[in-house]
Parts: sequence; structure tokens; C-alpha cells
Amino acid sequence: MPEVIQEPDSHGLVEWFEQGIGQERGDDTVWLVAENDEQVVGVIEAAVTRPAPDARWQLQRDLSRVRLVIHALAVAEEYRRKGVGTALMEAAEKWGRRKGATVAVTDTNLSSPLSVPFYEKRMGYHRQAVILRKALKPE
Repeated sequence: MPEVIQEPDSHGLVEWFEQGIGQERGDDTVWLVAENDEQVVGVIEAAVTRPAPDARWQLQRDLSRVRLVIHALAVAEEYRRKGVGTALMEAAEKWGRRKGATVAVTDTNLSSPLSVPFYEKRMGYHRQAVILRKALKPE
């Protein structure tokens, strides 16, 4: 999977996260953090997506619904399998329901031994789509 996933550059990573956390958010976006002893141990970014004006002509029913989209979930390695990810997901889902969301969606790498079981078994998400990828080589 090295062509798809990379280890982030550690130089400036903390500042990048702090800047992202501190950014002003619109009413339909949320970024929540989990802390332990004033140290961030987990983060989730989510947004509510409202139906597009042409939703009634779309084939996918979910496009006509208010959707909670989980853009990112990350938990520090030493805090995984201790309820941090579950708590963040539940908080994001609760926030989404308050904003009118009736369905939640996210994506993850299908070969991830951590995230796929977490979303399917722990959080009750179901596979609905397949994202197909092909690297294009220069001519």
C-alpha cells in the first residue's frame, strides 16, 4: 500500500494539526479532539452535507438526504482499542443528528486491518461502494 498511504512528514506536523484545529469552522463542519492530561490523543473531522438542488433526479437515495460525512478519524497508537475512536465517532454522530443528518458515511482503505473492523463491527457501518483506483503512468 505504499503507493496509497504514506507516513506524514513529522517536520511541522504538530503545527499543521494545531492550525487545523484552531481554524474557524462553518456551522456544518466540526473538528473534535480527545484529550488525556491536556495531550491530544484523538481527532475527528466531520461535516454535514445537504442535498444538492438536483437531488431528486439522482439515482442514489442518500444524495437526497442530509448526510454526516466523516472525513478523518485518527487516534494515537497507544490509545487505540481503549474507546477513544468510539467516543469520537459517537460524538460526531450525535452532532450530525442534531444538524439533521439521517445517514453517516465515511471511507477507508479496504485492506486496513484496524479501520475496516472498527467501522463495520464496532460502529455498525456497512460497505456500500467500492472506490477503484489506477495509477496513470506518464507517456
